[in-house]
Parts: sequence; C-alpha cells; structure tokens
Amino acid sequence: MSVTGPVPHEILSKRPLVPAASPSPRDFRGFVEVRRAWLSETAVAYEVSQALEECYAVSLALAPADPFVAVAAQRSWAAMAAGESLAAPCRGFEAQRIDPNEVLALLRHAADGGEARARARMLLMRDVTAPKEEALAEIPALLAHLDPGVVRDVGAFLVRGETEVVLGETRVPARVAVIAWELAACDLGYACGADSRLTLGQCAFGGTCGAGSYEDALSRSEPREDFDAAREIRSGIVRALRTSDWRWLGIAA
Repeated sequence: MSVTGPVPHEILSKRPLVPAASPSPRDFRGFVEVRRAWLSETAVAYEVSQALEECYAVSLALAPADPFVAVAAQRSWAAMAAGESLAAPCRGFEAQRIDPNEVLALLRHAADGGEARARARMLLMRDVTAPKEEALAEIPALLAHLDPGVVRDVGAFLVRGETEVVLGETRVPARVAVIAWELAACDLGYACGADSRLTLGQCAFGGTCGAGSYEDALSRSEPREDFDAAREIRSGIVRALRTSDWRWLGIAA
C-alpha cells in the first residue's frame, strides 16, 4: 500500500533523525561518532570527511616540537594560543590515528552520490598535471549553488598549477587570483571571522595574530600589491557567481 498523504506523526516520531551539522563543532570526535550511523547519506559523509580531514591536518601541523628547542623561541604566546584553539576540538582523536584513506573514501562516496561540496573538494584531489578541461563542464553546476565552501575549493582548483588565469578580460597572476577567490568565499558566507579556523591558522602558522578577520590576516601576510589587486577582483568574482557569468570566470567558451 502506498502512502499518498503526509507521513503520520507517529511514524515520523520513530524515525531517527540525522543530527544537525554545526558550523564549528567544539568536539570533532563527538561530531563524527554520533553521525557514523548515517554515513550512507551523502551530506553526512561529506561533513564527517571534513571533520576528519581538519583534525588530520591539525595533527600534522601541530606535531610535537623538538624538546631541545625552547618553544618560545619558535612561536609567540599568541600563536601558541591560536594553535591550542585549533587543536582543542580535535583532542578526542589523540588516542586514535585518523586514516586519510577513510577521509578520501567518504569524500568519494559523497561525490559519487552527487554532493556538490564533495565534488568540489574532489577536484583538489586530482593530479595537478591533469588537464583541467575535462573537469570544467561540471563546474558551473557546482558554483550555481553559491556554497562558499564550493566556491573556495573550485577557485583553488582553477588556480592550482597555473602562473596566471583570465578573469573578465584581464590576465591575473595566480597568486592574486587565489586570494581573490578566498575573499569571494568570505563574502558569500564562509567562516572568516576573528575566531574562525582560517584566521586562527594564520596566527598559529603565519604569525598574523590579532587580526579581526581572515581578510585582515591576509592583508598583513600577503604582499600589499597582490592583496590590493585581489580585493578589487573579488567583487567581480562575486558578481559573476551571482549572475552565472561563467565566461567572466573563464570556465565557459
């Protein structure tokens, strides 16, 4: 018998619900474990993959320092505090080694299921020497979601391995374009505030502590000429994304 009307409340009340994703979990291990029962769902698989990927990257970046070198001689107290803020949500994994193959498998599952964020992330897993042309056909559909994470990953993919790219009718150095794409992602809602993991990372590893935002941190770490050029280009990227002007972005003939 098929049900053509609304699903009865008593059935809905018995259906297990996928826990809502947090934009910045305080406990990545808990975030992952509570979602393992729903990994067949592509959105959940993607979110879990990113929690694991984040903590795997943190474990590498914050590996124990040489005990014979004074810590204060290597990093400022502010940088150490930022590093601790990055590491704290990943403490639950300290006794468990994160397998990067699991991260990739989850991403592939999500991407194969059509999850746009995973498909964009998988672009960065491609061989840097592989021609981009074969991947360009799907990029407009990915960017049409206006998801800031997708925008950031696609932008990184388009620029990777290039010395310059064309945006509008202007040839832009790749080092400038990658900043512009990141700023555009911030404009579209990517977490770029003072307490975001991007900004904390700039403090922990780039020495730009005290920045009020990721953009502020980049303004301190990048050459002024490059940063100013990127700030001018970012508005064009955002406009092109919102109007589906793929030609301006250099991804349509």
